[in-house]
Amino acid sequence: MLLLFLFSLTPLVVMGIISFSISKSTINDKVTEYSEHLLYQTADNLDTRLGIYKDMMMQVLNNNEIVNMLRTLDQTDPARYDVDSLSLTTKLSTIVAINQDVQSISFVSEKHYIKGIYRWSKRTRTEVEPFLRTLEDGSNFRWYPTRYGTYVDSLNSQSAHVFSLAKQLYKTSDDSPLGIIAVLDIREDVIKELVSKAVSNNQDLQSFVVDGRGQLVSYPDNAMIGKSVTEVLGSGGYDKIVNSGSGEQRFPLIYKGNHLIVNAKKLHTNDWMVVNVISKAALYQDSNRLLQIILVIALLCIVFSIITAMLLANSITNPILKMIRLMRQVMSGELTVRYKAKRRHDEFDILGNNFNYMVTRIDELLKAVYVEQDQKRVAELKALQAQINPHFLYNTLDIIKWTALIQKANHAAEMVSLLSRLLRISIGKGEETVTVEEEIEHVQCYLGIQKFRFNFNIETRVEMDDDVRQLRTPKLILQPIVENAIMHAFGEQESGGRIDITCFKVPGEGLRFEVADNGKGMEPSFARSLLTEHAADGEKSGGIGLANVDERIKLICGKMYGIEIESEPGTGTVIRIRLPLMT
Repeated sequence: MLLLFLFSLTPLVVMGIISFSISKSTINDKVTEYSEHLLYQTADNLDTRLGIYKDMMMQVLNNNEIVNMLRTLDQTDPARYDVDSLSLTTKLSTIVAINQDVQSISFVSEKHYIKGIYRWSKRTRTEVEPFLRTLEDGSNFRWYPTRYGTYVDSLNSQSAHVFSLAKQLYKTSDDSPLGIIAVLDIREDVIKELVSKAVSNNQDLQSFVVDGRGQLVSYPDNAMIGKSVTEVLGSGGYDKIVNSGSGEQRFPLIYKGNHLIVNAKKLHTNDWMVVNVISKAALYQDSNRLLQIILVIALLCIVFSIITAMLLANSITNPILKMIRLMRQVMSGELTVRYKAKRRHDEFDILGNNFNYMVTRIDELLKAVYVEQDQKRVAELKALQAQINPHFLYNTLDIIKWTALIQKANHAAEMVSLLSRLLRISIGKGEETVTVEEEIEHVQCYLGIQKFRFNFNIETRVEMDDDVRQLRTPKLILQPIVENAIMHAFGEQESGGRIDITCFKVPGEGLRFEVADNGKGMEPSFARSLLTEHAADGEKSGGIGLANVDERIKLICGKMYGIEIESEPGTGTVIRIRLPLMT
């Protein structure tokens, strides 16, 4: 009952934890990705809109009539601080009327405040002084954060949150500065509208705009506009946003006990930043609801498991205990026991029949093993009696070589030396691989013996790169290929034969051997059959067939490596061996 309870509950708990973690991670990734997408979209929209205001400002500043009017108005009596001109107002209204975002446009200098469309309600030096700093920027634009302004006219007055764009005027004739600043006041609602459109479908996401000093340029709550971002994100958020030199950033933040994810991106137009804030509490509401559902399901499963365990315990326990007793008897060596099925044709009857078959089979296999062990001991004894010590063979060949040299049988001595080296590499230390240098030496020994044996006039050339000499390769893969070339490629050809053996690295593919001859070649279909038919000519003649070499390479190195044959009748044959880089 305990196991059934644990086995039914554990997968559910694990599945619930995994589902909760995955859903939480997925929601976090998706919402973060969505927030970043909205952030980029909002920033691009703001940059585009601010660029329009720059163009509008330049349209005003490049108008000769407006510039001449301003020069004339600025030369009036300095005692008249406020200057008004109906012609200027009419001209400006025509230009800015097409854009309802503009609240007003005014002009200030060291001597005057010149009314554009609407007049500021406060036109003291204190109000004007910040805009005169634009003179320090030369021909550059300067953006001013949102302020609450009141605009008056002869007929009415208006109040609104506005942000400003300022730029110094220049003469159109010689581009000399006039000392007059144009101030374009734009309603803050423009930014709020652009931001609210982007986040309108996501109530968990809050978006606003701050300037380079951390002052709120636009915020959903108008009462917060103009205040420091510290009021919204605390000092930690302020430091992250204001002191960051990067154009964009994302960071977690804990403010007033709330866990937040903050994304910020700097505008290209100025030093303002668009900030998106996501509350993790709101973000994970659905995940927490999923966790509650999982817990309820887990409790129901526990109750169901207990009831099921009580109902099934009696019908399951007795057959299992009976089977355990029989197994213990088998473990003690009693192989004559059998399970007596009750013919209910249920799982226990199947298990009992299989148990009986298993015990019978074990008994038969034990008897077979005893017989096999006796036969194996006899075979090992015969193998020990027939074993030849390789060192005895090498030493004997060495004595034969020196005896031949003493008797001046130089060819015989050289053949014995080549045979001794060939056997030493072939037998080696019982390993499956040798170095490339040893494999090349092995085939050179074979070629040397063949030249003495058949006195053939086939020119051979061996080349290998220095960086492949110490790499490993399956042993005895070149000799069968060279043997096939000698035996079959040249036929009755008595001279002009040539075999080239090369080894090199192929970037990205591994090690490559190539054995090329200028013999009579073969049909491509026959060449393919050499790699698929184990009864190839090499094996019929007592040698090692190419199919066996290819199969051995694949067993050692993998299915993607092996032999490729390229041949046409009358054009010779090229056999390529593809191997991995083994050290």
